[in-house]
Amino acid sequence: MSINKYNEVEALTRLKNGDEEAFAVIYSRYAEILWSFLEKFNLSTPDVEDSIQTTFVKVWENRQNIDTQKSFKNYLITLAKNDIYNKVKRSIIEKKYLNDIIPSNSEFDNSKELNFILLRILNQLPEKRARVFKMSRLEGYKNDEIAKELGISKSTVENHINNSYSLIKKILKNLGFIFLSYFSNFS
Repeated sequence: MSINKYNEVEALTRLKNGDEEAFAVIYSRYAEILWSFLEKFNLSTPDVEDSIQTTFVKVWENRQNIDTQKSFKNYLITLAKNDIYNKVKRSIIEKKYLNDIIPSNSEFDNSKELNFILLRILNQLPEKRARVFKMSRLEGYKNDEIAKELGISKSTVENHINNSYSLIKKILKNLGFIFLSYFSNFS
C-alpha cells in the first residue's frame, strides 16, 4: 500500500482502528521526513533514531486521537519537537544536579566517598522529599510514622521515597555506580 494525499486519510483511519499494516505504511512514508526535520537540530544519529522511534510509539499509543482532517505531518513534527524539548530539559536538569553534586575530576572508589555523594544528592532534593527519605532510610522511621509526624498521607510519603530513589539511581548510574541495596550501610 503506497500512500498519497488521497489515501492518506484512509491509511490514518485504518491506523486509528489498530491496523498495523497502515501503521507500517505511515511509518515508511514519514520516518524520512522526520529524519530530515530532526537533523536540523544537530542531534547525533542515535538521538535522531530514538526521537523517531519515540514519536511513532506515541502515534501508535494515541492513534484513536488522530484527526484525519488535520495535517498528519504537522502532528508528527509537533510530537518530535516535544520529544526533543523534553530530552533537552531532562539533560539540563541532570547536568545541573551532577554539577551541583559532584566535584569535577574526582575519583570515587570507597564507601565514604559514595556516602558523600549520596548526602549531596539528598541535599539537592526538595526539602520535604529529602526529609521523608532521610527519616525512612537513615533514621528508620516507618511510613505511617513519617506521615503522622509530617502531617502528610502515607501515599505521599511513599511517593517521596520512590521519587528520591529514582533520582538517586539515575544520578549514580550516570556516574557509573551500580545502585544496590546500599542504604542498609548508609549512615
